[in-house]
Amino acid sequence: MAAKKSSTSSRLTRAKVAGSGRSAPRRGRVAKLSRTASTLVSKALRAKGFAEAEVVTRWGRIVGPELARSTVPVRLAFPRGERRGATLHVRAESAFAPVLQQRSGVVIELVNRYLGYAAVSRLEVRHGPLPVAKTTTPMEKQPLDAAHRQQLDELIGDHDGELSPLQAAVKSLGEFVLSDKTK
Repeated sequence: MAAKKSSTSSRLTRAKVAGSGRSAPRRGRVAKLSRTASTLVSKALRAKGFAEAEVVTRWGRIVGPELARSTVPVRLAFPRGERRGATLHVRAESAFAPVLQQRSGVVIELVNRYLGYAAVSRLEVRHGPLPVAKTTTPMEKQPLDAAHRQQLDELIGDHDGELSPLQAAVKSLGEFVLSDKTK
């Protein structure tokens, strides 16, 4: 009787969930994080006027790395009741704004090509600061002393000078680790 009661309550729960517009429970399968996150992010982006959330999330891929470093999409405003003829508002660094204005036709074409239809017809450039992007400086290998080099060669098995790609990668990593002077 207890099993029957729980199956009935789970059916009711699924019905309530289905009726409220939310998705049904997982049923034992792993959900992709990207799918879950995109549903949450999409609501926030729609509030800012981005019906197509991918314009923001894939901006670097859409316009290329050069434009993406100096610009950020702010808002995509469609005319009321329309899905074409939108104005794309983009924030640019003050020095880069004239360049972006000159390339506005190219940016509009790239966005429309990515979306698959002529969604954007105008580009409005706004001057302002951009979020600071994290940049990392690559580590540099320091020369190894003879003792460390011999120890690494023995570990890798570098006796005849020829290494497989995996051995070469491990040797390179070992050189980084052993040359780290912050230890």
